[in-house]
Amino acid sequence: MKKFWKTLMFAAVGAFALSSCEDVPAPYDIPGGGGTTPVEPIEAVEVTCAEAVELTNALGDDDTSTELYSVVGYITEVVGEVSRNQQTFWMADTQNGGRIFEAYWANLPEGVAAFKAGSKVKVTGNLTKYVNPNTGRVTAEMKNPTVEILEDGGETPAGIEVTCAEAVQLTNALEDNGNSTEVYTVTGYITEVVGAVSRNQQTFWMADTKDGGRVFEAYYANLPEGVSEFKAGSKVKITGNLTKYVKDGKVTAEIKNPTVEILEDGGGDTPTPTGTEVTCAQAVELTNALSDGATSTEVYTVTGYITEVVGNVSRNQQTFWMADTKDGGRVFEAYYADLPEGVTAFKAGMKVKITGNLLKYVSSSGQVTPEIKNATVEILEDGGGDTPTPTGTDITCAQAVELTNALSDGATSTEVYTVTGYITEVVGSVSRNQQTFWMADTKDGGRVFEAYYADLPEGVSAFTVGMKVKITGNLLKYVSSSGQVTPEIKNATVEILEGGSDDGGSGGGGDTPEGDVTIAASGMGLTNNTSWTTVTVNGVTFTADGGGNQNTPKYFDNGSNLRMYPKNSLTISAGKNIASIVLTCTSGSVANGNVGAEPGSVSVSDPTITISGINSKTVKISNNDGSTGAASQIRIESISISFAE
Repeated sequence: MKKFWKTLMFAAVGAFALSSCEDVPAPYDIPGGGGTTPVEPIEAVEVTCAEAVELTNALGDDDTSTELYSVVGYITEVVGEVSRNQQTFWMADTQNGGRIFEAYWANLPEGVAAFKAGSKVKVTGNLTKYVNPNTGRVTAEMKNPTVEILEDGGETPAGIEVTCAEAVQLTNALEDNGNSTEVYTVTGYITEVVGAVSRNQQTFWMADTKDGGRVFEAYYANLPEGVSEFKAGSKVKITGNLTKYVKDGKVTAEIKNPTVEILEDGGGDTPTPTGTEVTCAQAVELTNALSDGATSTEVYTVTGYITEVVGNVSRNQQTFWMADTKDGGRVFEAYYADLPEGVTAFKAGMKVKITGNLLKYVSSSGQVTPEIKNATVEILEDGGGDTPTPTGTDITCAQAVELTNALSDGATSTEVYTVTGYITEVVGSVSRNQQTFWMADTKDGGRVFEAYYADLPEGVSAFTVGMKVKITGNLLKYVSSSGQVTPEIKNATVEILEGGSDDGGSGGGGDTPEGDVTIAASGMGLTNNTSWTTVTVNGVTFTADGGGNQNTPKYFDNGSNLRMYPKNSLTISAGKNIASIVLTCTSGSVANGNVGAEPGSVSVSDPTITISGINSKTVKISNNDGSTGAASQIRIESISISFAE
């Protein structure tokens, strides 16, 4: 009976847990708080940190173990301050083992004011496999565990001494978004401080010389005792595990939440860098001469006009496009450029000088973007603030294909065009307020012309199949490494003419197709890890219902599937009778066969769920499983619908 109540207690704690954060998370409001060591030892399976990671990785994404575990190891890094008698730390099986297993907002034992690196501890609770919805990174962790301190620590383990350049080289050898297992101490100068102090932490960039620019990042580094903020020019040692952070294909070499020792105090002023003066057109020419993914060794200052601002301000940075004239379109990109002091946002029409190293960024699909990343910016003339709506020669999708094919391979048209048509397929989720889709001159015309990472109009959260749109930009004849030609406009501006209610991914509608249809979950226009209600794709309407479960149906980029949790339902409606539906699912995620349909007969053969004998315009599919974990879910990769004759 005692074991039952203890298990129930941990289940209650788990119910209050929210999603983990990779950096400094927000505290939990746990009923009764933490800080009290149980009188009797909790009956749990004792494991090492390495064993805990192995057990966690065997769970389904974002699932929690049903069994209690006690993980024994050393605290290798403490993250953030104490809040509500809880604090987060990382563990390993050795004192210098780095970030192996996370105790997320662990409860402080009675009489302990804070956790200390070097302490040997036993943490007890349920294992959780947390998957970051933005990066797909997996964290093996225990949320709100009880903690028993076996040996007192207090000394931060020393790391392997390296320069900033060596740290970058070591980081680049890691897997994307991977962490080093070893701890490193990076010595160098602070070249730029980013953002204000938050919860006794601040981000800065380092290099091996005072004017070395942005070489290695200390992301939300811990301020030493008595230091109110970091200053450019200071010589520092930072200690922690190297991280190869990758977002949108861009790599940042960094240590997250490092401890910092200040060796020499700096003056506090970041020197304004100077570079070789070039125009936007010259910057593009110089960038194209670099090898794919390479950065120039020389610093350049590019002068031009801001033609378009992309996204909002984040960490005192914002992205924009430049050209040599105010209406020159997207010629050269300033990717997450630093806002000058006193400037709250960049504006279209501003004349600017941006300084930094040229980067030839190449996406996974082979698209080249000439840019400077994290440029310093000097504003020469203030702009009007409004991006002028571009106008182009009006053409159909078919005409756009004909004009594009007449270009040489990889070339972009000098003239701007406006292509009108219907969205026939949405590819991937929204990223940086952009999304890719295919167009045609009719709603069922298939893949004719591509809008590659088109800009979402204000107030629209995602593009959806069936929308009638106008896209404007320069035609591009993209040729893949295999020789396949794609006619497209890259980073087009979009005007929606018909369709597109905005309900977490609702669609443009359209008539039911004449023939059968297969719809990929990735093509439904849903936003990653976001609740939604209704979406219409190719004239078929999908309606989601949680059925009383706090987890409602959601689409995830990781695995490209639509997940239905226990009690969830998905209602599919069309303009004519549906004969049968086949759900192609992820292997092992078919609700253990407990699937219902009204009307229709269900047959489950992992990874396929077949619903036959529907003969109705509407069918409701239900997840009737009562267990937990990935196997209890229905993870749909595609939906094939056959209509009655």
